[in-house]
Amino acid sequence: MTMYKRHPLAFLGLIEGPQTMGRGWPFWLCFAIIVVLAFLAPTQFGIKPYRVNEFLVSGFLAASLSILWGYAGILSLGQAAFFGVGGYVYGIIGINLFEVTGNTHLALVGGILAPTVFAAVVGAVMFYARLKGVYIAILMLVLSLLLETFMLQTADPNVYHVGDALLGGANGLRPASDIPSIAFGWGEAALEINGRREGFYYFALTLLIVVYLGLRMLLNSSFGYLLVAVREDSDRTETFGYDVRRIKLAVFCLSAVLAGLAGSLDTARINRVDPELVFSVSANIMVVIWVAVGGRKDLTTAILGAISLEWVYLWLTTSGSPEYATLVMGGILVVAMLIAPEGLFVWIGTRLGKLSGRVRRPLAKAKEAHQCRP
Repeated sequence: MTMYKRHPLAFLGLIEGPQTMGRGWPFWLCFAIIVVLAFLAPTQFGIKPYRVNEFLVSGFLAASLSILWGYAGILSLGQAAFFGVGGYVYGIIGINLFEVTGNTHLALVGGILAPTVFAAVVGAVMFYARLKGVYIAILMLVLSLLLETFMLQTADPNVYHVGDALLGGANGLRPASDIPSIAFGWGEAALEINGRREGFYYFALTLLIVVYLGLRMLLNSSFGYLLVAVREDSDRTETFGYDVRRIKLAVFCLSAVLAGLAGSLDTARINRVDPELVFSVSANIMVVIWVAVGGRKDLTTAILGAISLEWVYLWLTTSGSPEYATLVMGGILVVAMLIAPEGLFVWIGTRLGKLSGRVRRPLAKAKEAHQCRP
């Protein structure tokens, strides 16, 4: 009997598939060019890392909502709750242990693990209680606002502290000067990455590319197909024997991992975390706008939407009209939904795909005719 052996690198084929936009050499050529330009941006194009590092962090948060809302059909209006929990836990562990360890390994692990455990508890209650749709969206927003309300009343340093870390109420985690930047290694070999310098830019950019490619492989695997099946018809998926509740819980926890990573990176970037910055309505709604405008049903477009809109938001807030920035974001969402309900970058990508097909079809026919000649 002949045994079929799968090639050990066959999993790399999952990097492109029907669950993600962009296939073939034209897409990957454009991807490579964009990556090269992004790495050259600080040195060759004068891009200031302290301005754009925030955009890269936003990419992780957008990816977290894309896989949850776009692929699994679970809208969360409180995704920033995981972001905030990750940021606070990173800061608390960092303040207490950085002087001892000289690195932020445990702070990063804690900043990712804490929101994941939080998501597992909340998700288990929601999904095993069969909550769906708008109920989950509202519940998540309420949870985020409850976290904000609680953290705002933690100003008393004698009561609300974890070791040397003071929760600080509206002022945020204190002492802010002790919140460490990202640091890897041990002792004198430790490498600290300042969140306002080029080092953080290259670190976050590399990590975002690795996470993006890893998520593409995951979404084009059988797990990605299950997410789409749950989104399209969860009842029918369950009749085929799949535990829909477990699938929803898994993707909910995965989205919390990404949001917690984003929160940890953001706290390390600015050495600051406060309730209004991470748990407020504005913080939660902005994530939804990024993903909806870019295109929620595709990972690439969601990340592009976050980076693009963050750039617009920064331009508005630094050009003397910060009071109108949120209104403009809302206006962009309304216009995008009228023109391209599936997302602006999805709309652009679809048309580029059709244009590429029109070019390639005559070439294929000409090649076929040439091969048929005697």
